[in-house]
Amino acid sequence: MSHNFLIIMALVLAAASSLLADEQFSIVTPQWVAQHTNDPNIRILDVRSEPADYFPGHVPNAVNFADNTVRGPQNGIPVQYLPNDMLAALLARAGVTNDDSVVVYSDGAAVLGATMVAYTLERIGHPRVMVMDGGWSDYKASGAPVTQQYPTYQNGQLTVKNNPSISITMDEVYRSMGKPGVTIIDARPPAAYAGETKSWMRSGHIPGAINIDWHTLMDPNNLHKFKPLDQIRKIYTDKGVKGTEDIILYCGTSREASLEYAVMRHMLGFQKVRLYEGSWTEWSSNPNMPVETGNPR
Repeated sequence: MSHNFLIIMALVLAAASSLLADEQFSIVTPQWVAQHTNDPNIRILDVRSEPADYFPGHVPNAVNFADNTVRGPQNGIPVQYLPNDMLAALLARAGVTNDDSVVVYSDGAAVLGATMVAYTLERIGHPRVMVMDGGWSDYKASGAPVTQQYPTYQNGQLTVKNNPSISITMDEVYRSMGKPGVTIIDARPPAAYAGETKSWMRSGHIPGAINIDWHTLMDPNNLHKFKPLDQIRKIYTDKGVKGTEDIILYCGTSREASLEYAVMRHMLGFQKVRLYEGSWTEWSSNPNMPVETGNPR
């Protein structure tokens, strides 16, 4: 059996173990993760926000990197993404290097934290990011190895390659409103979109935005597990969303929108998808920004 044949077969098997893979972002199975926990160029991040969830058990060699680590205040506005140099420094402390493929997982609805951390890795230009489909619950249920031991590693070195094409500012969103070929999507649940949720300074949504609740893309029995891709595609198609449009995503704090960003840009391959990082937290605090309430006719 030739050496080249073995290489080809290894690549085929690796592809078969991945639910989806493009050059930068992959959705991988718990089984795939279990098979690669000791790979020297795989860094696994357990991004569950509570250390008390990590202590009783986690994926072997997974580093506890709470999802809320990547955000902080900016000009008084809470939960904004940290500058890229700070993100790179924090990730390097978790052992991430330029050469690593980074696997991210959380549990249940906290999948939003996993896609948020995945987005920040893409934001600093990291080339290979994976999200474990099904998260901790499916991994544990699969019978894969679980440990309480903390990993040992050296701090990594990360080179920041700013990736501004994936995000959009509040002023840019405002100038994009109502333009032909632009679709603004609010990823929050319908009550928040309609303005029935009174968490923010002002309630409602960006005028003209359509509502696609992130929950509808996930398995209702495990919100960390994506629905089949044909079902996800139909959800967007039924809302009239086209992959050729300029798509702007937002939610309350850009967690929910980070999941839809991963789905639309990487899983569906839509051509131009950007995340409004400030999201409703920033928009609703600015009295100059228009607000719409209720559901569309």
